[in-house]
Amino acid sequence: MKPQGTLPSAPSGEPGADFKTASWGGPNDGSAGLSLAGPEGPMGPRIAASMPLSASVAELPNGLVVGRFKRRTAYRTTNFDVVVRLVAELLFKVSRIARGSVVYVNGRKLARYLGLSGVVHPIDLSAIYSLMEKLGFEVVRTSRGVTAVISMDKPVMKEVKAAKSIDDVIRVIRRHLGE
Repeated sequence: MKPQGTLPSAPSGEPGADFKTASWGGPNDGSAGLSLAGPEGPMGPRIAASMPLSASVAELPNGLVVGRFKRRTAYRTTNFDVVVRLVAELLFKVSRIARGSVVYVNGRKLARYLGLSGVVHPIDLSAIYSLMEKLGFEVVRTSRGVTAVISMDKPVMKEVKAAKSIDDVIRVIRRHLGE
């Protein structure tokens, strides 16, 4: 009978050492698009090899990093500015393609509207929902999950409809947040 060895673990100073970090190994200044720390990636060789590189991964906005969460590709944000930008892109897209006065957005629809090939990490999804609550949208928690109810009658959405670009929508959101 052979002695059982311990599982290898990442040293505490290297990227990917802790799955619970806010940026998953990327810098915290929002400059990290897809930050690969060498040939093995931010999460180690096994995870980097199993991540599919698609068009949406190659065109990540600054501050959004890719990792693995429960055997899925998950997107994490590195700071609050990225969360504001994601909400701005979501509201801009919904204002352009919505057919009706109310749109229901859960985590999967949010990823689809943003053009991501995976899901948004639950911690970051919670930050997105809380920001939407601060903007005046209703967030419904049920046994099946969380859904944001985007009503086109809100003052924020009227300003988003009038906006010409994502940067205008970001300014609208910051003004409604009091920044």
